[in-house]
Amino acid sequence: LCCTLKDKTVGSRIDDTTGGNSGVEPRLGVMYTEMVERRGYSLSQYVDLVSSNAAKIMGLYPRKGAIAPKSDADIAILDPTRRGKVRAADLHETDYTPWEGHDIFAWPVVTILRGKVMVQHGQYFGSPRDGQYLKRKISERIRDGATL
Repeated sequence: LCCTLKDKTVGSRIDDTTGGNSGVEPRLGVMYTEMVERRGYSLSQYVDLVSSNAAKIMGLYPRKGAIAPKSDADIAILDPTRRGKVRAADLHETDYTPWEGHDIFAWPVVTILRGKVMVQHGQYFGSPRDGQYLKRKISERIRDGATL
């Protein structure tokens, strides 16, 4: 979970500092910008890196990371015409972002969880009951460092 910048910077050493950062919300837009727009990756490569391969690494594929029968239908729809800058003031989970001021050339406009629209054009439709615990196992091949 994310926290405020004030909470994040209370500690003075690695062992008394809150871990993580608020990078989840802008991740898809930043990754699209850096991969597709700036480095020439294909949309297929982008999807593999931000979804399919992530699900495989975490032992969740094909339930997650795929659009297929028996998969969960978790989908994020990006608008590649929505351009701007990442601003903490526009985010929902915290008051800071390591991506502050970073140019973006796409932004998620619809997020779907197991077929249910959770966010559309900035409006949240979910509830805490929408979450599920997913039992998973990371394969030995992945733990041993095999490529996907």
